[in-house]
Amino acid sequence: MTTNWAEHIQELCKTTTSKDPLHIALEAMSAEEFPIAGQAHHGLIAGALMAAYQNAIGRRDDKLIEAAIQRADSLPAGFCAGFGADVGAIAAGIVVSLIHGNTIKAEHSATRSQAHQMTASCLLAIANNTGNRCCKRTVFQVIETATNFLQANVDVALDRTPTTAFRCPYCEWNQLCNRENCRYFSAKER
Repeated sequence: MTTNWAEHIQELCKTTTSKDPLHIALEAMSAEEFPIAGQAHHGLIAGALMAAYQNAIGRRDDKLIEAAIQRADSLPAGFCAGFGADVGAIAAGIVVSLIHGNTIKAEHSATRSQAHQMTASCLLAIANNTGNRCCKRTVFQVIETATNFLQANVDVALDRTPTTAFRCPYCEWNQLCNRENCRYFSAKER
């Protein structure tokens, strides 16, 4: 079965009322045959963050959800390994750019910088990982980092699943799972 994951993610993000981007992402990834790794995660991060943000501020704009997903989904599979920047982090920066309506003009310099800071914060979090690449870990880590960033820098508090209460439900299906070397590994004791 081939699925257009961007459409699946858009539909969910346009209808959810959740303010927790991790909850939204987990719901999207629970779809039958959602891939363990790959490009579907690019739009997922952007869509989950944008939908949760909009629900938190009480203002829905489906065009911004579509734009976030489309921009993140436009970066090709394999980008994360071959271009020196993980698309998950870029997806979080895309959300900040869309929130502020950033352009290349001087009047958007400060908010453009804020989008870059979001991307950089997420990239640093990802860069501190070791082992195999894991798109699920990137989703969890970027959402955690972005949620903190949005509260500190955009003054919008999203609901959050506490990291101490969350364990990755995908370990057994991911042949490249980093297991004990991943903070989200389900069997890991805290």
